[in-house]
Amino acid sequence: MRAWAGVLVFLLSRPAVLPAQEPRAQAPPQLRVTTTVERVNVDLAVADAHGAPVAGLARGQFHVFDNGVEQPITDFSAVEDPVRLLLLVEISPAVYMLSQEHVLAAYRLLDGLAPGDAVALATYDDRLHGVLGFTTDKSLVAEALGRLQFSLGMARLNLFGGLADAVGILASPAPPAAAGQPAIPPGRVAIVLLSTGLSDVRDPATGEALHERLLTSGVAVYPVALGGALRTPPKKPASKSPSPFATGGPTPAEAAAAFALADHDLKDFAETSGGRACFPRTGKELDADYRQIAATMRHLYSLAFIPPAHDGKIHTLRVEVRDAAGRPMAPREGRNAWQVLARPAYRAPAP
Repeated sequence: MRAWAGVLVFLLSRPAVLPAQEPRAQAPPQLRVTTTVERVNVDLAVADAHGAPVAGLARGQFHVFDNGVEQPITDFSAVEDPVRLLLLVEISPAVYMLSQEHVLAAYRLLDGLAPGDAVALATYDDRLHGVLGFTTDKSLVAEALGRLQFSLGMARLNLFGGLADAVGILASPAPPAAAGQPAIPPGRVAIVLLSTGLSDVRDPATGEALHERLLTSGVAVYPVALGGALRTPPKKPASKSPSPFATGGPTPAEAAAAFALADHDLKDFAETSGGRACFPRTGKELDADYRQIAATMRHLYSLAFIPPAHDGKIHTLRVEVRDAAGRPMAPREGRNAWQVLARPAYRAPAP
């Protein structure tokens, strides 16, 4: 990890203090699957066809499969532990020109979180920048959101590197709080990624490293795609607002291809980590998506099973939810389709 990662860890270990107004700080900044010698713990959510969390499910409705082989569930409970949530915001010129509507709607996410949930704030352009350490005081986070400074220069976007560094830091054990300060809550960790999904840097090695971290870290990523209107541009260029794709930039066809690739990446981040990607087209949809993310984090289930092998390898992981007759209820086509939000893999204990 880069040399400045230690600075990020230090910030996350401190009580949150709103930073003074100055150029971007150079410090940082669920579905969980963790392994021990005795068991594998799996935190997951079940969503209905509209994305709303499904509560009240019984232990007998869950079935977990390791490398395709069903395993006995040794522990089951509804999860009520606090969550550590990192808001990771892209600060590119394109986002600045989107009128920052995503920042305004993010306040709805803060309103929907539980009082004991801790939130931190970080940004990225060519690298990760810390803004605010973990705090349960949501007003501090809201104020920090309103003070974000966006890059208006030519800084390159490095989505993969920034997200990989954030996941790597958050996957570490919760750092101890400073003496006399409230403890940082342990347990579930998630990232809400506010991003266009665009990235100027697409290094294969970084992409592979990020993929493995998402599979094995226990950090769920919830991407919220910015620029919904740009993904479906109007037939008539009636708007007088400046476009993120100004004269001399990519053509409409090139922009469409770039966003198609961005959407693929955001979906992959969510599926690989056990989160959920949102692609709102309007401010109203954006607000609804934030509320669903907050609700999902409050309605999780925790399962555990004994790992069948201690080989240190990555094992595929699949969780099914079944009805009273034993029929799988997710995934399923139709109006009543359910979706299980759980990572598709975990790393088994070493021999």
